[in-house]
Amino acid sequence: VFGPMRMCQAFADLLIPARGLIINISSNSTLGPYLFGSVFASSKGAINVYSRSLRMELLPFNVRVMVAMTGTVRSEVASHSFRDLPQNSLYKPVEDLFRKRLSFSQHTDTMPTEKYAQKLVATALKGPGWCNGWIGGTPDLFWAGGMSSISWITTWMPYWLTDMLTGRFFGLPVIIRRLRESADGRTN
Repeated sequence: VFGPMRMCQAFADLLIPARGLIINISSNSTLGPYLFGSVFASSKGAINVYSRSLRMELLPFNVRVMVAMTGTVRSEVASHSFRDLPQNSLYKPVEDLFRKRLSFSQHTDTMPTEKYAQKLVATALKGPGWCNGWIGGTPDLFWAGGMSSISWITTWMPYWLTDMLTGRFFGLPVIIRRLRESADGRTN
């Protein structure tokens, strides 16, 4: 979160005369309960809110701000995904599901990195348009990557429905059942 903030401060003097575009990379994980990814999702959520405020603050200087709402894209993010839970973790009974979630973005409708980059650059180069870029320009929100269409649809749903559907998608009923069975076994 602080890196993009510092970057915007450092380059503001160049962005303003150039009528530039700031692109902050976020994630679709900010839109629903991303199981075992709460820290990642919340840091990206902070980027979303920061970008909305920054967009308003820089509007008088003709600097645009786009947020890339990134879905699943091939990357090195999961290259260090093998992590053991601490022995005393409450989630030890579902460690297999925890590990599966760590590499989720690399095996679920994953978009090649090059294709994502090409789409992002092509969209960024459109320039200003009308209605926050939705007509003839660079939009405030850029949706690309695997599952981004589904994530966009969830923005039109009530939170309770998004939470329920996302929980089911990530196997929350199984997690609940296994954790409760484990807890019952410890107390008996």
